[in-house]
Amino acid sequence: MRRSRIVATLACACVLGCNLGQAGGAQENGGDSGSSPQLRVYRSRVLSSPEDPQNFLPEIRRRGQQRDSLFPVSPLRGLHDATDRGKDSLYNATHLKLGLNLNHLFQWMSDARPDKDKWGTTTDLDFMGTWELLKIGKPNQGQIYFHVEGRWDYGTTGPQTLGFDSLGSAIGTGNAFSKYTPAFLPFRNLYWQQGSHQAGWVYRMGKITTDATLATSKHISPVTTFLPNGGTGLFASGYPDSGIGALGTWYFSDRFAILGLVSDVYGDRQTFGSPGKGDYYKALEFSAKIAPRTKDAGYSKFTFWQTPGGKAINAATGLEGWGMTVKLEQELTEDGKAIGVFRWGRSWKDAAFYKQQAGVHFLYYEPQLVGTIKHDLIGTAFNWVKPSDDARDEYNVELFYRFPIFPLVDTTLSYQSAIKPAGAPDIDHASVFSLRLRTVF
Repeated sequence: MRRSRIVATLACACVLGCNLGQAGGAQENGGDSGSSPQLRVYRSRVLSSPEDPQNFLPEIRRRGQQRDSLFPVSPLRGLHDATDRGKDSLYNATHLKLGLNLNHLFQWMSDARPDKDKWGTTTDLDFMGTWELLKIGKPNQGQIYFHVEGRWDYGTTGPQTLGFDSLGSAIGTGNAFSKYTPAFLPFRNLYWQQGSHQAGWVYRMGKITTDATLATSKHISPVTTFLPNGGTGLFASGYPDSGIGALGTWYFSDRFAILGLVSDVYGDRQTFGSPGKGDYYKALEFSAKIAPRTKDAGYSKFTFWQTPGGKAINAATGLEGWGMTVKLEQELTEDGKAIGVFRWGRSWKDAAFYKQQAGVHFLYYEPQLVGTIKHDLIGTAFNWVKPSDDARDEYNVELFYRFPIFPLVDTTLSYQSAIKPAGAPDIDHASVFSLRLRTVF
């Protein structure tokens, strides 16, 4: 169709034209400078998801420098120190950077469908790395990124499955926390990336994850902040699963950028999909810092996408269609501690898991609710979805508090109010309590 050809042409042009972009002004910040308590290593990046490999690795370095915690001595200190020394030696010898993220979630809900579990627990592991190979240390550096992911339960029902199956929720209660079979995916992401914000352009080609690329925020992630699927992903976007694709970002200035993306609609995180069929999900995303108050301000994003249909997986139903999303992100205080995020998405022709969704998120960094401990975080959110299968509208309210219990070990306490689960008309409300533990190496 004509719309598909237009979007595909513009997206490909953005990918192929990245190398022609001029420097955008502000430099890419890989350090931990500045006064804001936010994740400074993401400064000025359009690709802002905490789960994106390019952000994950420097965030581990930043997290390793934070030693304040409720209990001053960590049972994992020796292991953390040994892995830090080993990674430094490896990088000095090979320019290979490695990092590991280990998350565990326990969840219990007050109500469930008949004969369904009310509690479950799952561990999620991410092992990521990058090998710097071309123009090392320069703005147009080129490197390979890889991402191995593992998820396993303990003879229980994982929290993500609890939300979808036991509660009948369309919003879900624990994104990314249910087992894989087999437990490990060797190539969740595997791609070549070159460029930077400082260069004015970035492109990547290989196996990419679309839902960790489009409409993302450094403040929204199931392993560091909010938990439900509908509260962490804009699944009204019809995202395919991880698959072969390419993207390019062109920075016009420090405050404006455009991104184009194409990705195999038969993508599957456990395989390399079917890119030879020539059917691709296409997207264009326009990013702008509307009213930044600090150098760490994130981008607001306006995304337009189209899919020819394909595999019914992730946020895609397998049907042809199109849609759009809006993510507005704003620092609410001069010091950047208070953040507001509004998200909305709409799909047409039932091409996405949600026909429509909206959410409002608020975060406050370093409220210091536990004495004078630094690096804690409080957040609250309201989410609403209209499923594409014409089930009833569903709502979710979430409140969480995250704090470092030991050096390099974060604890999150979360409460969710699941209102009118779409797939369980006999349940009008359920309370969901969660405990999340996270450490990085």
